[in-house]
Amino acid sequence: FNGFYSFGAQLMGVVAFNLMFYKDPGLMHDMAEYWEFFITETVREAVETLKDRIDMVFWWEDLADKHGPCVSPKLYKEFFLPHYKRVTSFLRKNKIDRIMMDSDGNVNPLTDLIIEAGITGLFPLEVNCGMNAVEIRKKYGEKLFLVGNLDKQELANGGGAMRREVDSKVPILKEMGGYLPSMDHAVPADFTLKRFEEYSEYIKKYL
Repeated sequence: FNGFYSFGAQLMGVVAFNLMFYKDPGLMHDMAEYWEFFITETVREAVETLKDRIDMVFWWEDLADKHGPCVSPKLYKEFFLPHYKRVTSFLRKNKIDRIMMDSDGNVNPLTDLIIEAGITGLFPLEVNCGMNAVEIRKKYGEKLFLVGNLDKQELANGGGAMRREVDSKVPILKEMGGYLPSMDHAVPADFTLKRFEEYSEYIKKYL
């Protein structure tokens, strides 16, 4: 699904959407209410039929940049949290409990609310935005499963840089559990096939 932030930001553009929280909050509540209804009814038959045969629900919700979330915790709590909770409750009622949110940027200030919303996983945990999977795992334990957080540029550099990045995170996160190793965003253009193969071969020892 598109999340409650990305849904509106795609329609209006980020700047116009963010301003609308203050210019027309009634419209924003209406949009979120509609999106909750649309998502739930669109997937209802599949969810109620397949239940836990659905491996994971994936929310695309790019609501942050390098310096932090595009919305404050106050706005998230007022405009998004009730709707997320109702959708995730519907999923959990049907035995679906792996519910992952994909957001670039630094979502640390929203993490408590994201968990309250019923989200149980985070991706991609961008390193240069201040996301740290080891710290998140220590703080939140089994409340969240984690995917990503391997610095894409260090992996693309190959050699010792790649090995140091993998070794600094994957062993401890594997020991803690609830983690899938992956780069912290899409494969960058300068990540050559040869270096990707080198990375793929190296990480096998931890899998």
